[in-house]
Amino acid sequence: MNLQRTTPCQLTQQQVVRLWLHQQGLLDVSRPRKLDANSLTEHLETTGGLQVDSVNVLDRAHYLTLFSRFGVYEREQVDGWVYRDRLAYEYWGHEACILPISHLPIGKRRMKDFPPDSWRKSTYWQHFNTSIASRRRVLKRLREEGPLGSSAFEIGAVERQNRKILGWGSAMPKEDKRTLEAFWHGGRIAITARQHFRKVYDLAENVYRDCPPASRQEYLDSWLLVGLRGNGVASEQHLVNYVTAPSPNAAERKQTIHRNLRSGRVVQVRVDGFTEPFYALPETLDLCTQLGAPCGTTLLCPFDSLLWQRIRAEQLLDYRYRIEIYIPAAKRNFGYYALPILHDGRLVGQIDPKLHRNQQQLEIKALQFEPWFRVTRRFRKELNECFERLAEFVNATNIQQAPVQ
Repeated sequence: MNLQRTTPCQLTQQQVVRLWLHQQGLLDVSRPRKLDANSLTEHLETTGGLQVDSVNVLDRAHYLTLFSRFGVYEREQVDGWVYRDRLAYEYWGHEACILPISHLPIGKRRMKDFPPDSWRKSTYWQHFNTSIASRRRVLKRLREEGPLGSSAFEIGAVERQNRKILGWGSAMPKEDKRTLEAFWHGGRIAITARQHFRKVYDLAENVYRDCPPASRQEYLDSWLLVGLRGNGVASEQHLVNYVTAPSPNAAERKQTIHRNLRSGRVVQVRVDGFTEPFYALPETLDLCTQLGAPCGTTLLCPFDSLLWQRIRAEQLLDYRYRIEIYIPAAKRNFGYYALPILHDGRLVGQIDPKLHRNQQQLEIKALQFEPWFRVTRRFRKELNECFERLAEFVNATNIQQAPVQ
């Protein structure tokens, strides 16, 4: 494919979807790949990161995202590669994420510029704008005591004024815990480990390697370049909020796109069915004509990077998904922690699972399919195999499931 053309090339939506799935590690899930240090690094580099979330109705989000691609693996190995070998670090990417260590200069630019102007002007900044006394106290403890878990900074009484300002219905943590969060965002401290998923903090110089922060321009470019690497071919709209560090405004997005088009780091393409321009990295565009059809069945975490940009999923996969954790049970369409089902490159339905740890039971509370989808014998077999792998992964010895019709 000649990338030096003067007019954009034309791609079908099928080609765009295949490249997207390939970049996300989901084009061929018929046989789980081996997870090792190299494949973990490759996944982080290509997708841009693993979202971290505290919900544990089944398992943590970053573990489930890897399970979708690699099947059953040892979580302790992943923790070792991240926190012992420092192949990655925890910081803000899409949301809180495990990011490839090569992105550390990008993270350091955000740390250097924290807080962004949009935060300073919002009432949310009240959450982080803690007292000088609290900041001194936190740093003193970390210097003198070494790494400390978040539990070392105990939850205090409800801070009624903060609840009133922020409109939050739950108790706010004691001021020192909020200082920890502010220092983490600002790069004064880092997450050095996880103990039973609780964060363990240390001074940043003890965790991050010495490297200069990216320039402001490199930081803005990362919004485009990281987003295109994870998505393959994407419009400006499809890149908004794929990563939120940085989160450029409309003018900055257009300037960034035009700058990278002029330099040749990005090329413009047309996609059937869309009037707006799409963009791609030259080094990945050639794959559009080389990739085979998607195959296999897997279950996706609600926080999977494939679903970070919901409008893209709706327009390219004809699938509307919303996380319903905070929606009252009676108003949910899918379930508390519904996992979309990916089959041969299409999102064909979802399951609502729950792990009963004491009974070592994986319950499939609900199973729904898209109206257009017809269950085949092969799909039924592959979905049941997914359930069996998931049960093994979460250490369940039995499965209680709705029948696959």
